Amino acid sequence: MELGIETIRQTLLRLRARLGGNGTARKYADGEPPLRSELFSADQMEQHGKTLAGWHRLSPDVRGTGF
Repeated sequence: MELGIETIRQTLLRLRARLGGNGTARKYADGEPPLRSELFSADQMEQHGKTLAGWHRLSPDVRGTGF
């Protein structure tokens, strides 16, 4: 199958249009992307870790496989 230059050009233009989005990728291409959520402070991270650890349950299986 041989593709002509015009077919390739049209395909690339359509792809570019589809991936263009709202320009966010281009806006932040040279810098760091914006944060999407708030970071935890050290105290908040400690509390979150304790909460997560409290949700875990140890298996009575002594082999440690959980099966």
